[in-house]
Amino acid sequence: AIEKAGWPADTVVDMAAAERSAHHFGFWTYKPWLFSVESATEQSLGEPPAWLVFLETSTAIDPEVLKGFLAKYDDQQEHYLGRSVEDVESSIIHHYSTDTAYPVAQAGFAVSWPLVRRLARDLREKPSGRNQQIEPVWEFAKWVKEVGVELTNRSDAFCVARRDGCATWVSHGPRASYRLQPKDVLVAVKTVSHFHESRIPVMQDVWGEASGVDVVYLSNEGFSGVPSAEVVDLSTEFGDMVDPKREATKQGSGHCSKMEAILKYLFRHRRGRRWYVVVDDDTLLNVPRLLEVLDSYDDSMALSVGERYGWSHTEYSSGSNYITTGGGVALSEPALKMLNECETCACRVPHAPDDMTLGTWMTSLGVPILHEEAFHQSEPHNYHPEVLAASEPAVSFHRYGVWLPASAKPEEVGRARRANWRQWAKEHFYSQRGASQAHDGGRSVEL
Repeated sequence: AIEKAGWPADTVVDMAAAERSAHHFGFWTYKPWLFSVESATEQSLGEPPAWLVFLETSTAIDPEVLKGFLAKYDDQQEHYLGRSVEDVESSIIHHYSTDTAYPVAQAGFAVSWPLVRRLARDLREKPSGRNQQIEPVWEFAKWVKEVGVELTNRSDAFCVARRDGCATWVSHGPRASYRLQPKDVLVAVKTVSHFHESRIPVMQDVWGEASGVDVVYLSNEGFSGVPSAEVVDLSTEFGDMVDPKREATKQGSGHCSKMEAILKYLFRHRRGRRWYVVVDDDTLLNVPRLLEVLDSYDDSMALSVGERYGWSHTEYSSGSNYITTGGGVALSEPALKMLNECETCACRVPHAPDDMTLGTWMTSLGVPILHEEAFHQSEPHNYHPEVLAASEPAVSFHRYGVWLPASAKPEEVGRARRANWRQWAKEHFYSQRGASQAHDGGRSVEL
């Protein structure tokens, strides 16, 4: 659309390409990229753009409507425009804060250059700490509010569904297909003996048994309580690496050594698959949708796919990215091979965080860590309903969302967990081949 409108090619910045060029893999968190662009522009003494407009790969745009809409604002003033939402209940991914309005990222948002300057100045005065990055669009909104600028709600221009007057709207285009079949995927469930009776029956009943893909439960002990479930005792081969007393302690329950054992087991004994998906034993998985998402990636390459979090990205240096295991981490066969052939990929301590450590290994190996919005580290109530509606069909959610008294009987707990998962699946799970598009990074338009 921008090319057809006759705008210069450099009007659009591909965030993923910008990351590769700058060797900074945290531009997707907004702050580092904004700081880099502002610094380069000011040093060049060139004419800065009037606006930065941030888009996702699922954002459609009418350039002329966008240009006319932004022209109504004084671009010498500080403006932050978007489709505003506020959490209706406290959310763990927003640190339980409900007082920050933030834009629906898929609909895009705009920041005027004077505000960009102010934000860059704030970073120079108060450099970013080495924090965790979970949901950048909310974290960015919180930061802008802290410097004194509120998000202006312009849902008439930044739209979810297209209508007259929309400058942007959400449009999930078709995906590529690499002809993936269910037999090409193996799902490995990371579990432990004291959760066998309470979790495996629920998982197997709700999605595991009927999934159409091979599902294997990898644990520190065997379990025969669910005849249809294949439970592998890793301790016979990996010993202390899967000992719960070592990989989950008071100092940390990161399960790193267990993850290391799982990767070794898959490589040694389950070769021949195109994708390996590692999930927790309280992960709800939409397998048909999982297959559609993975089918759109070239699995001849070493890739890691899932919900991406970040750690220690600052304006001056790149931190690390990782895929959250609660939402599921998908590894292509070449990625699994590289991890197993890596001589330096070993846990610092057995109880180190497995997902963060895995991210560090993959970064060191040059394996792309690709974000897919359909994977969710938390329960549905932790995501705004409008954001879920604007997103692609869900692949996963994590945990059960069940709060019962400690006196509740195991049967009652199991029924409540099944009920919640089935309700979530009814509300959020469907698959529609050709109706969605990969999400990796985003775009920015300079006006």
